[in-house]
Amino acid sequence: MTPDLTLPGVVLISTCIIAGGILIGAQTFAVEIPFASYVMVALAALVVLGAAVLVLSSRAQERVPSRR
Repeated sequence: MTPDLTLPGVVLISTCIIAGGILIGAQTFAVEIPFASYVMVALAALVVLGAAVLVLSSRAQERVPSRR
């Protein structure tokens, strides 16, 4: 039985999107954030990782026959 990774994928994606929004909002108001571009790239990579987890989790659920 494979573990359901839907919740960790959703949490990872939503957390990265919120953190990216906060970072962009801070830069809009001219707040200096060191290494902001590197942080944004890391957040984008984590969003892609979270999306991959969601896709793989949904594929695993399709293979498991439903118990009725």
